[in-house]
Amino acid sequence: MADHVDTPLYPPRSTLRRVVPEWVTTAAVFGFLAGLPWMGWALSWTEIFDSSNNYGRGNLAFVFAFAVAAVGFNLLVGYSGTLGLAVAGLFALGAYGTAVLSAPSGAREALAGYDWPFFLALPVVCIAAAIIGVVVGFPAARLKGFFLAIATLALGELIITIIRLDEKVWAGLKTNGGTGKQVPQFRVPGLDRALSYYMLSLGALLIIMVAYIVLTRRRLGRTLKAVRDIDIATGPLGISSTYYKLLAFGLSAFAAALAGAMWAQNSSFANPSAFRTRMLVFLLVVLIVGGLSHKWGPLIGAVFFIFLRQKLQGTEKLLFLILGITLILAVLILPSGIAALPKRISDSRWAKDLQRRFEMFTG
Repeated sequence: MADHVDTPLYPPRSTLRRVVPEWVTTAAVFGFLAGLPWMGWALSWTEIFDSSNNYGRGNLAFVFAFAVAAVGFNLLVGYSGTLGLAVAGLFALGAYGTAVLSAPSGAREALAGYDWPFFLALPVVCIAAAIIGVVVGFPAARLKGFFLAIATLALGELIITIIRLDEKVWAGLKTNGGTGKQVPQFRVPGLDRALSYYMLSLGALLIIMVAYIVLTRRRLGRTLKAVRDIDIATGPLGISSTYYKLLAFGLSAFAAALAGAMWAQNSSFANPSAFRTRMLVFLLVVLIVGGLSHKWGPLIGAVFFIFLRQKLQGTEKLLFLILGITLILAVLILPSGIAALPKRISDSRWAKDLQRRFEMFTG
């Protein structure tokens, strides 16, 4: 009888065969995106993403910002299975927080702030959002399904309501209420306005994506999936589902605030009405259409959404109708999103038959 070979519960994934290709492809994608503004020919066939002009660069910067939020949202929903819907409010917190802290103190009301350096205000706001996410996660982690969704949605609405109330909440809030807030523009030395926002948003996406890959390829990713799939069994295994859900809440909130800050830099103006339910719908479209639990799903979904939004920017009702139909079709026909389409095709019967015929022909 053959000797019994013990297999570890968590098999090592840090072999060259598995890790190197993933990091190489990730570096190649981000290298291509970083050089895209100087390769205008690459996307010249589409006006919306033509990187040779400011319009295309601005749209790509929006793609990166939405993808940042969706990566964090993916960690919360796709990995931990926790339907937290406060992402729009945390997105607004990132936009307004960096705008208020980095704005000049002596400016008029619509632009006045606390005159912090941008790269000091950005991490402070993101960490504050992560703390809020963890604090809210304590009661929310004990809720399920519909009740969890409503509780976290209420948090997002509360953040937006506080922004709208402005001085009625605290005289130092300086959000300019429901009128909106002008966002001070940060310029990367040596780059123009549009290219600065492009590189800032791409840098934010790179940071979040690297963190996502590192975390999900290690024990955290596998444990979050266990919490999602067999929550009731994690306790006897010595796994605290509450701890890991709180961690997912905090990381998702951090990413949402970072995305909001990037969105605000590109928009140059923030209004509370931009962050209500429709922002949540937009992020859900990005995540579900792109693909839950897929690394490139958020980026693919963001490209799809921004393209559709720019094409239908003059007809908002038609945009929401198409987005609603797209969500329904995605759930029914392609529940794993566009990112899973290549694997679905390769696993199909006709693809395997074609591969078998090719092997017979070449063999």
